[in-house]
Amino acid sequence: MNRRRCVRAGMEMLVLYALLLAIDHRFLAGHAFAGVEPNPYWLPVLMMALAYGSGIGLASAAIASAIWIAAPHNQVGSGDQLQYLLRLSLLPMLWTVVALIVGEVTSVRLSTIEDQGRCSQEVDRKQERIADTLANLASINRALQIRIATENLTVGEAIAVAVDLVEPEPANQVRAIERLIALAAQTEDFTFFDVRGRRGVARFRGRAASHRSADLSRTILARTMRAGAVALPDGTASSRKMLAGLGVAALPVRNHDSGGLIGLLVIHSLPPSLLTESKMAELSHVAESLCRISARFLGEVIPLLPARWNAAEERVA
Repeated sequence: MNRRRCVRAGMEMLVLYALLLAIDHRFLAGHAFAGVEPNPYWLPVLMMALAYGSGIGLASAAIASAIWIAAPHNQVGSGDQLQYLLRLSLLPMLWTVVALIVGEVTSVRLSTIEDQGRCSQEVDRKQERIADTLANLASINRALQIRIATENLTVGEAIAVAVDLVEPEPANQVRAIERLIALAAQTEDFTFFDVRGRRGVARFRGRAASHRSADLSRTILARTMRAGAVALPDGTASSRKMLAGLGVAALPVRNHDSGGLIGLLVIHSLPPSLLTESKMAELSHVAESLCRISARFLGEVIPLLPARWNAAEERVA
C-alpha cells in the first residue's frame, strides 16, 4: 500500500473514532458503548478492513480494542473475575479475527484489481505500438504507391525520350539526351560540359540550370581533373574548395581508349535525401554512358545544329 492510501486511511480512522468517542461521552456514560449491541466500534473495524485490507483492518481493530479496554466498565464486586476477563476480551478477539479474515479477502481483491490495471496498461501500450506500426505501414504504403506511380511515369517518359532519340532532327536528339540525364539524376539542375583542352563548354543541361554559366572555369576544371573521381560535399576543405560555386557533385566523363577527360557532368543541386553513395554510384554510371554517346553527339550531331545552338560554342539549352 502506498503512502497516500495509508495517510487517507489514518485520517478516516481518526474521524470515525473521534466521532464515536464524542457520541459516547456526550450522550452515554463513556463506557465504550458497553450496553449497546452490536457495539458501534464494529463499524470502523469493518470499514477499514473492507476498504484497505488486513493491515489497516488490524490497526483499526487494535485502536477499537484499546478504547474498549481503557473504558471504565462497571464491575460487579462479587462477580467471577474469569468471566469478567472473558467478557472484556471477547470483542477485541472478534474484531481482530474479523479484521484479519475480511482484510485478507479485500487484500486479494485489491491485488487482483491492481494486476488487472497493470494488464490493462500493458494492453494499452501494445495497442499504441500496434497503432504506431499501422501508421508506419500506411505511410510506407503511400510512399510505395507514389514510388510505383512515379516509376511508371518514368518508364513512360523514357519510352517517349527513346522515340526522340531516333528523330532525324538533331535538336530533338539533344533534348532527348537532356531528358534522359534528368530522369537518371532525378533533378533538372545539371550541366554536361564538353571538355576541350583546358576549357569546358556546356552541351547538355536541365531546365533548372538554364541561368547558370555556359563555361567551366579553368580553375574548377583543373581541380576536377586532378580529383579524378566523383566529388561529394563530405565536409573536407578540399571538397568544399573544388565544388565552391559549382554544385554538389562533379562526375568526370573519360574516353574509354585513352582515359582522358572528355566531359564533366555537374549536378548543381540535389535533395538531401538523394545525396547517398548509391545515388552517386548511379550517377557515375550515367557519366560512363555519356562517354559512349559523347563522341557521336559532340562530333556528329552538334555541328549539324542550327547556329543558335552552336554559335561560338555556347549552346546552353
